[in-house]
Amino acid sequence: MGIHHRGAVIHCRQQRDRRDRITVPFAFAVLLILLRPAMGFAQEYKEYKEYHCTPDAQYECTGGQCEKATEGFQHAESFIYNTRTGMLSACLWTNCYAARAAVLDGTASEAGTITAIGKLMPTAHPGNEPVIVSLTIHSSDNSDATDKKAVNFTAVWGYGNKGLTLDMGKCAL
Repeated sequence: MGIHHRGAVIHCRQQRDRRDRITVPFAFAVLLILLRPAMGFAQEYKEYKEYHCTPDAQYECTGGQCEKATEGFQHAESFIYNTRTGMLSACLWTNCYAARAAVLDGTASEAGTITAIGKLMPTAHPGNEPVIVSLTIHSSDNSDATDKKAVNFTAVWGYGNKGLTLDMGKCAL
């Protein structure tokens, strides 16, 4: 019985030793799993951009022709696109609009061109009609007067049977 008892003690120690060996790698794996979202967030944060776009030129198009507007719209219109959330917003004269936008396939290229389009819902005056906005952001190495990297954009809004408006200008990051 003493031998059997001694064998049982050795067997219990082997099981405990085996559990210790399993516990350390398991704890390490759990730690890696817990840290992975944080590491992913850091990488995502580096790639995240928010573009604040204001127009310099505007064309109002109706009936197959476009007229260039030269003044008066720059302070009343702006567009923002957030690459992390996919949110597109536009302030157009007396109302602002926002919604998650769809990025057209093939436009988020390494060259940096992004085309986002969405049916934006009014945020300042909820009773107004939604507006469809497409925003194409073109990357460039141009810098604005404050030495921040600037990129060009083209926005089209006011789609409908009456015509549309085309804005062009610069986006600040």
